[in-house]
Amino acid sequence: MSERFGPEKRLKKRRDFERVFLEGKIVKSEWFVARYAKNDVNFSRIGIVVSRKFGKAHVRNRFKRYVRETFRRSHLGGNIDVLIMPTKELKKEFENLNYRELSEALQRFLKEISFKSEKVKL
Repeated sequence: MSERFGPEKRLKKRRDFERVFLEGKIVKSEWFVARYAKNDVNFSRIGIVVSRKFGKAHVRNRFKRYVRETFRRSHLGGNIDVLIMPTKELKKEFENLNYRELSEALQRFLKEISFKSEKVKL
């Protein structure tokens, strides 16, 4: 299995984002909010939505890099599209977190999403 995180594993098109926003289920944790919906491809894809309120561009970009790397390493099973959004609580703590801490929290969150998507017919 390739460790590559190519463009096919990212949500890029507006219609894909809109579909997940409109049809997707919501899961919340202390640091993340996610929407997920079934897709027509044989692998999972991720989209990241970060508001300007989260911080300056370099902070938002670091968050997105952390999320993409964690998603790449997690090998989320199934065929679901996931949109990840940070919460206000994460905004307050993000500067004091390192990659490992955020990654562990996000991996637990992604496992919960994977479990719920398998349990419930989307």
